[in-house]
Amino acid sequence: MSEFSRRNFLKAITLAGTAAAAGCSSESARQLIPYIIPPEDIVPGEATWYATTCRECPAGCGLLAKNRDGRVIKVEGNPLHPVNEGKVCPRGQASVQGIYHPDRYRGPLRKNPKGNWESISWEAGEELLLARLRELKEKGRGERVIFLSELTTGAQRNLIGQWLADLGASGPLLYEPLAYEPLRQANQTVFGQDRIPTYRIDRADFLLSFGANFLEAWLSDVQYARQFASFRTPGEKGKNLFIYVGPRYSMTAASADHWIAASPDNLSLVAAGLLRFLLAKSSSPTLREDLRSSLEGKLKDFTPETVQSRTGVKAETLQELARKISASQRPLVLASGLAFGDLQATDTATAVNLLNLISAGSSSLLDFEDPSSLENAARAEKMKELTQRMLQGEVEILLINRANPVFHLPPSWEFQKALQKVPLVVSFSSLPDETSELAKLILPSPTFLEAWGDYRPRKSVEGLMQPVMGPMFDTRPMEDLLISTGKKLAGENKFPWKNFYEMLHQAWTGKSKNPGTAEAFWQESLQRGGTWSSSPPPPSKPLLPVAGLNFSPSAPAGKKEEKHFHFVSYPTIQFFDGRSSSRPFLQELPDPLTEVTWGGWVEINPRTAGELGIEKGDLLILQSPHGTVKAPAFPYPGIPAGVLAMPLGQGHAARGQFVTGESENPVGLISPDLDPSCKGLRWALSKVTLEKAGGVIPLANVDGSFYQHGRNLAQAVSWQEYRDRKSGGKKPAVTLPLPEGFSRKDDFYQPHQHVDYRWVMVVDLDRCIGCGACVVACYAENNVAVVGRRRVLDGREMSWIRIERYFDPDRPFVHFLPMLCQHCDEAPCESVCPIFAPHHNKEGINNQVYNRCIGTRYCSQNCPYKVRRFNWFTYERYEPLNWQLNPDVTVRHKGVMEKCSFCIQRIVEAKVRARSEGRKVRDGEFTTACAQTCPAGALTFGNLLDPESRVSKLIQDPRAYQVLGQLNTKPAVIYLKKIIPDSMIL
Repeated sequence: MSEFSRRNFLKAITLAGTAAAAGCSSESARQLIPYIIPPEDIVPGEATWYATTCRECPAGCGLLAKNRDGRVIKVEGNPLHPVNEGKVCPRGQASVQGIYHPDRYRGPLRKNPKGNWESISWEAGEELLLARLRELKEKGRGERVIFLSELTTGAQRNLIGQWLADLGASGPLLYEPLAYEPLRQANQTVFGQDRIPTYRIDRADFLLSFGANFLEAWLSDVQYARQFASFRTPGEKGKNLFIYVGPRYSMTAASADHWIAASPDNLSLVAAGLLRFLLAKSSSPTLREDLRSSLEGKLKDFTPETVQSRTGVKAETLQELARKISASQRPLVLASGLAFGDLQATDTATAVNLLNLISAGSSSLLDFEDPSSLENAARAEKMKELTQRMLQGEVEILLINRANPVFHLPPSWEFQKALQKVPLVVSFSSLPDETSELAKLILPSPTFLEAWGDYRPRKSVEGLMQPVMGPMFDTRPMEDLLISTGKKLAGENKFPWKNFYEMLHQAWTGKSKNPGTAEAFWQESLQRGGTWSSSPPPPSKPLLPVAGLNFSPSAPAGKKEEKHFHFVSYPTIQFFDGRSSSRPFLQELPDPLTEVTWGGWVEINPRTAGELGIEKGDLLILQSPHGTVKAPAFPYPGIPAGVLAMPLGQGHAARGQFVTGESENPVGLISPDLDPSCKGLRWALSKVTLEKAGGVIPLANVDGSFYQHGRNLAQAVSWQEYRDRKSGGKKPAVTLPLPEGFSRKDDFYQPHQHVDYRWVMVVDLDRCIGCGACVVACYAENNVAVVGRRRVLDGREMSWIRIERYFDPDRPFVHFLPMLCQHCDEAPCESVCPIFAPHHNKEGINNQVYNRCIGTRYCSQNCPYKVRRFNWFTYERYEPLNWQLNPDVTVRHKGVMEKCSFCIQRIVEAKVRARSEGRKVRDGEFTTACAQTCPAGALTFGNLLDPESRVSKLIQDPRAYQVLGQLNTKPAVIYLKKIIPDSMIL
């Protein structure tokens, strides 16, 4: 099945369509039914949606997968799921590319004596594994079998545990590169719980983050982006304040009111100094006097003056932070709990927990009754022990499920060498990576969108997974293999299930309180996507510190050597810890702050770069006491002098053809020593040197400039000004894209008469966090071409919507501006085209008639927004990535102009449905792909002719304006200005 002709596709669709249809039945992907007798819930040409759970990261968001004629073409958020409530991040939007990735393993592989891969049958592969397992079991050496897996819960984890127990082996080692060891240790120290709570950001009234990038890749970014949007919604007194403290101006910091720059060795000092200040100035009913006295004694050296001299954070800033916390009823302080940007991450997290204890309202925002399942992830200490066991020959079989430790562990640990000491390494990976390429046997599992399963992201939420289409290649579920081998090793009694589906079904029907309704409970849970409480969570119980709490923060140290740099790395919104880097959608998605695509980079302060003669793209050599890494330079104003930063996720040696090698893996620099305070890795470093390697690697960044240069495209307003305008009843400066927006004085052309609908979009800049989920959703929905690094360097990117990023030239402040076709009522593109390819329809949409377009590009020249894309090439979609194409959208070809259509196919679908019911389209009945996925709810789409629609009400907001409105193009994309603080608070 390596090549799919049209004939083969029609054959395969029988199986694929049947599997998709059986997604809510017990016979998924198990029998062939002629497509002339179609399944009940499959109608050719119409989409069927199936609920499942995302496994692109441990957050476990709920998904709805869109299946058309047996193949999945799009995923969206499940609006019923409490984690994401219908929203999805860029990684979730790109997950479908995991099914159709051209580099996937097509079937079982065995490494021959020459070190080359050769195909084998599933029977042969199972027999190879079974023979080795039987030998170890007979010799009583089952402890030499190790199962290394990503975080797993529910039936899958129970099956793995039972299978290992029968062999005499210990339970699975659940490996996550982001295991939050410092955060868990701090929670153990202060609250006596080795757990990660669910945070209630939406209930807070003041937010302070010490490096916790909760909008990017921290714990559950979509969940916290939703909460953050609620937290920031303006009330009678304005917006709740958010302050960010960290060594890098991150995407999360860009949504803060103020960024306090602190180097990686200083975050804990700032947190301890603030704690000392608050202890001295306020009383807390949750702190006993003996604990208060003990803390005051241990913090006596962290005076405001000492903190200022050591960190550069002014004593007045600490005082103002303390005042804000004291004045708030429910302040919430967050710590990253990761050592990527904090040398004393455990100290920082412990101080932050104590800060949350001082205010009685704060501790209720930490819900330890509903903890994250990440508490079950193994600490790095366990991975080091495993490495040593492998090196010493104590491991004879290593089974690896969706884990890539070769990429994430320090090279000095020699995990790669340790793998070679293991007689049999079996990988269940569906896609090549650095670890699977070193295995002896590949038994590929289907992706999570092709498989049964369940996953519990936190205690109160259990999500279900089902095959939303049939298997793409010759893969088998790992769980079925475990059941099959378990039967042969231990007998039918211990593994009585026919397959994993049967085990999962049995486990879930057993959850029903009434045996008579067990099957109905299963079907309802499957259709819903899992089970959880529909009522809002009750307020958390106030937390109390453990008796005998021992907190001894590291004393302020001396200054670092001038010739050395601090080094930090960070997980990204695109690639998380690197596991999503094989997706071409994500490679082409510009980084929110640097706007770089297709490759990694090292960030350096522009002034420092100038002093060292470093320019953008210069290849740099970074050296630590533990290793050397090369990467191109990117002078970035969001990095302090003396600090270097690299994104995590690039630098792969084996992750497929879409992963570039221009930048090396930053893991090559980190220390092999564990942090004794939490048994985690030390990702941040303080002794890194820098030199130019010679040569230049051009960076494919798409921004053009950091600044607006006075064009006032992304506008902002102070809270005081906004309140005055609103109370004064002043109308926004908006020229409506309606006939009443035209005048004989200002307009040459006659107004357009809209019939029933005038579609517009409102973009709230105060909510946009710059994540780019809308960009990837548009790629997936509208068959937007991925052009690759070389073409991006030539300026040939094809994205229909882009997130412009503009820095404030006077202070660290960023404006994000989603930019798409404005669907102007007096569109400059329409009047200049010689063959009328841009066409204004009766509903106000600026259509692009592809069959008319002859490629003059006059429309692009005349568009002031530069949102039209020209197909310079016939962009290649590697087999089988073209299976993802949306059949409702024309695939454009060379010589044709294209741009945003407001998802015209969705509009037509909604109108057809409404017409069949004898009514008009209701407000909110459907929306565009970009608005649907936005985690922060920044985009709203609707009908301007409906006075009760959300867009009709939003454009009355005094913040409303139109980008380049002075050009009189009458855009149908209306922006709401970002609200900024009245003055510099810190």
